[in-house]
Amino acid sequence: MIQDSHSPDRRIHRTRSTILDAFVSLIFEKGFPSISVKDITANADINRSTFYAHYQDKFDLLDKLIKEKLEELSHLIHPTPSSPIAYSGNFDEPDPFFILLFTHLTENQRFYKAMLFKLEPEVFTVKLYEVIRESFYARIANMKMERKLSVPMDILLNYSSSSVMGVILNWINDPTMYTPHYMALQLTRLTMLGTYRTMGLFD
Repeated sequence: MIQDSHSPDRRIHRTRSTILDAFVSLIFEKGFPSISVKDITANADINRSTFYAHYQDKFDLLDKLIKEKLEELSHLIHPTPSSPIAYSGNFDEPDPFFILLFTHLTENQRFYKAMLFKLEPEVFTVKLYEVIRESFYARIANMKMERKLSVPMDILLNYSSSSVMGVILNWINDPTMYTPHYMALQLTRLTMLGTYRTMGLFD
């Protein structure tokens, strides 16, 4: 059965989207510690009862927003045996893993800029790092490559995840952002070649 535009589910989604947009704008404007529920309701043009129908307070709002976005990202980039993220290893074709990652970041750029640059690292940045790290691990495990690794698993995961996070932090804050496809292709090539060969050594 098709729901009309006035259905409860659509109204709830629209209300939450309005609250979240207002909340992110206020994080940029005032910083999270200075935000009050009154600020959020005024910015979203809703009454307090509407806000409290969805969230307990601003901390609950922040927690749910972060959880929702990171679960969405994890679902996209976390491979499973029944849904692997396959890649053929073509130097001129970006790895779908990176395409999915950078497309998601672009589609939610304002959210990620607020979370990465306006909050303490342990509130969000560390959690994003863990999602990326766990996805790398799942990919290696799905390909059953653990026994073929040239370096210990923990070092590989730390190096790969930290490198991607560093690129994300610089890229998402750059007003002249490269496209998701371009970023995905460059990281694919870096991953295939390794740092030294990318620098022109050992050709």
